[in-house]
Amino acid sequence: MSINQVRIAVALLSLALFAQTAFWLLYDIVVRGLPGAWSLWTTGWVPGLSATSSLDLGLAALQLCAGLAALFRTRGAGGLLVTSCTVTLGFRLPAVWYLLLDSPSDPWFGNLKGASLNAVGGTAVLAAVLSLVLGGLLLLARHMEYEAAAADTMTGGIRPVKVTATASGVLLAVLNVFYIGRNAVTAVQVGPAVLTDLIVGKGSGRSILAVPSPYQWVCLTVLCGAGMLLAARRRPTAPGFSVGLSLFMMPSAFTELWGYAVGTMPVTAVDASQSLLEFVGSAAVVALIVGDVRRDRRPDDADLDVLAPAVPTGIAPAAAPDRDDAADQAGEATEAAEVTVPARRETDADRPAPEGADV
Repeated sequence: MSINQVRIAVALLSLALFAQTAFWLLYDIVVRGLPGAWSLWTTGWVPGLSATSSLDLGLAALQLCAGLAALFRTRGAGGLLVTSCTVTLGFRLPAVWYLLLDSPSDPWFGNLKGASLNAVGGTAVLAAVLSLVLGGLLLLARHMEYEAAAADTMTGGIRPVKVTATASGVLLAVLNVFYIGRNAVTAVQVGPAVLTDLIVGKGSGRSILAVPSPYQWVCLTVLCGAGMLLAARRRPTAPGFSVGLSLFMMPSAFTELWGYAVGTMPVTAVDASQSLLEFVGSAAVVALIVGDVRRDRRPDDADLDVLAPAVPTGIAPAAAPDRDDAADQAGEATEAAEVTVPARRETDADRPAPEGADV
């Protein structure tokens, strides 16, 4: 299998994941009407059992953008695909165990009627399997890129510039403070045992594909931690990973801010601050990264930066220098040239000929 075949395969898998999410979003729109579906996504409280939540709006945006980026060979596709794979798996697994643990004697959603748990849960199982296959193909692509790097040591990804890496790292770090702090406060308020029940989510939701807030915070803590590590190391996949997380968080944050603004959801300072930071901060990071990509576009930028392949031992590929370091490096090279070039040694040909000598 060639790298182009892998590229097409991962693009189609991501688009298939988008189709699963989009289908149930459209289901809620058809069943409840657009106003009812919007009320569901902005408040989370509507009569009966629904299929989706506001998180599925962000998940659909992430899956669609990742698939199209891979299909059209856009820079950052690798980071987007990794984010799409991990987020889909993390946020579809709860529906899988809802389906497995539900029973007539102990219904998971109580007496709520609406979307079929078997139908929605069955597609969630399929989405989880497709995510695992997508992850395997991404690892295969990483191996193929690794071999390409070993064959051509001059191949290297474009590393994110310092400003972008710092901005995305700081945003993810601050968001992680919110997520970890909120779970810690919840554990103090209700106790670790009740927090575990909340993370599992039994009876706490009114949508089959929804996840309880403590579980969401746990997943985002892990994802933001990974994004912080990539940004700190300034890996080529860091921009795509940060954009992927931003695409996932922004729609949900917007719907929550909408609910706070119109008064349909109870609001606290912590809730409003977190949602505002997720929306505004994510939009700013996306704008920074898109600006960098447009400025740094090259004719050969179509290569898929799947997992920023490691460099084989003993081989040091030449990575492209950062723009803000280029001038300093040029100056250092000039100074070194001036210092290390020895003075030209005088030869017999340079000495003046004696008077009367034949020249």
